[in-house]
Order: sequence, then C-alpha cells, then structure tokens
Amino acid sequence: MTDDRPAPTGGTPRTVLMCPGQGAYLPGALRHLSGVPSVSRVLGTVDAHGTALGSTRTPVGRLLTDSAAPDPDLLLRTDPLAFDLATYAAVVASAAVLLDLATPPVHAVLGHSVGDLAALTVAGVITIEQGVRLLHVRDRLLRDAALPAAGLLATDLSAEPAADLLRAEGLPQVRIAARNAPSQTVLAGPDDQLAAVRSAARALGRRATPLTSRTAYHHPLLAEVQRAFRRLLRAQPVAPPTLPVYTAAAPGPARTPAQLRTVAAAHLSEPLAFHRTLCALRLAGFTTYLDSGPRALLSTLARAGLPGCTTAAPSRTPAGLDRIRLRLTAALR
Repeated sequence: MTDDRPAPTGGTPRTVLMCPGQGAYLPGALRHLSGVPSVSRVLGTVDAHGTALGSTRTPVGRLLTDSAAPDPDLLLRTDPLAFDLATYAAVVASAAVLLDLATPPVHAVLGHSVGDLAALTVAGVITIEQGVRLLHVRDRLLRDAALPAAGLLATDLSAEPAADLLRAEGLPQVRIAARNAPSQTVLAGPDDQLAAVRSAARALGRRATPLTSRTAYHHPLLAEVQRAFRRLLRAQPVAPPTLPVYTAAAPGPARTPAQLRTVAAAHLSEPLAFHRTLCALRLAGFTTYLDSGPRALLSTLARAGLPGCTTAAPSRTPAGLDRIRLRLTAALR
C-alpha cells in the first residue's frame, strides 16, 4: 500500500494514521465495506495465505463481515491465531480505505503493540503475506513457550502511582506494560497477581479493567519468545517504507532494516510509551491523528494526551464508505 504524495515540510500540519493492536478485532467490523476492492483484497489475501500455511478453523473474511461471528473473548479462547489474524486484517483493510480517501494525505503511520505489524504493512515494509506468515510463526512460538496464565490490566492511574501501588502490594512480577496516556497505564503479569492489583486499585476507587489478551505482552515473560522471533525476522526481506514508521515502543521513526525488524518484534516484551511517542510526533508537526481501528481506541488516547490536536476514528463501526468519507472530511478540513 503506497501513498506517493510527498509529506509537507517546515511548519505545515501533518497527519498520522494510527494502527491499534489489542482491541481491534470486532465481529463483523468490515461488513459495510466488504464490497470495497481494497478491503476484499486484504481479506482474500489473509485467508488464502493462511489456508496455504494450514491456518485456523475460522476464515478471517467471515469474522470481519458477519456480525454474528464470535466475540473477542470467545474467539481468543477457541482460536487465538484467528483472533490475531482478524485483528491484523481489520486494521490493514481499514487503513487501505483511509489512505485512499484521505485528502490531504496521510504522512506517517504509527503502530501500537501488535498493531506494529499492521503499520509495517501499511507502509509497504512487509507484504500482507509476510504479515500472515509472521503471525503464524509467533503463534507457534507462544504455544511452544508453555507460558503461565498471564494477561493485561488497564488502569486509570498514571505511571508513577501505578508503580507505587505495585510496590505497596508487593507484586514484583507485575510490570508496567504501557504508558498510554496521562491517565491510562496498562499492567502485565501473572493472572493471580493482576487480580490482586485489581482489588487494590478498586479499593482506592480507581478503575482496573482486564483486557482481552492471550498473555502478558510487553513483559519479561516473553523475552525468550521475542529473541526467537527476532532471530527469525533476520531472514525476512524488508522494503524501504513509503511512509515514516513510528512505534509506541520508541519516540523516533524506524528507518533502517534493522530498526524496522525490531519494530516487528517489540510488542512481545518491550514496554510501550505511547504518550511519549505522541508528544514526539506533535513536536515534529503532526496535528491530526486518525485511528484505523473499528473502535475509537487510539484516537481516545491521543485526544487525552494531546489537547488541541485533531483526533478521529473514521472507521469506527458501523462505517460504510460514505460515512468514513464524511468523518474524514470533518477531521481533515
């Protein structure tokens, strides 16, 4: 997917397309877009290549075009690879539509967690076929690792109070996974310790919500999986990005092949500093932040962290082409 229009320089406002990870799967999210050629191509390619690799029991095309498809929790329990593929396909397909419609154009892409794989695809660094293959490899590595029951917990705490709470409760295996916004910190760790954090946070009158996740991403538990994944990534060809690629794991863009491969693996055990990356983008002149997911996940975080900037989720469901076009017009005018 390419956008050959040059990015403006100097003080000209610029737009970044944000690619979410966890939370981007929604049953039937693309049902109003299934006839759009770019969407059909993404879904067809994901399913065809997945089948060739001996993929999941559930076609991604059905998951994303049938509102009666399994909900995220059920799909993750019964077919975690299908959950991962549907998450990836939903973001890549939505991004393709937004790139086609956005005027003025998008000038950079930003990935969040496993959304980094979608961001790399949108920027032309890897192909859809590579993205599918990498998710298959990652699935095998996660299954072979025999990880303990672990997950993610979103809190309304900022990072320092969250760290203080973990120290006070004596929970050393729970780590800060993501500093998403001034008032959202995500924690990762074993399920029993996350349950203790949740109870302690609620006793203080704070929100603590378990996230739909197969494991504790952005946690040292996955360090060996990340090392194995990075070794496999060395053999993957990567193309020069057609759009600057940013990640929530680092404040600056990834430029070299080594940096781009690092982006593809960062979501496994590297902590995220999404708010830091947003602030770096704002300093670089980005004033409009578009969410390419079916929910307003990253746009909500951007709005909380970057007051005065324009944020929008044009693909949030329900969304057909006309509605997406109207939402984009309102955001980019």
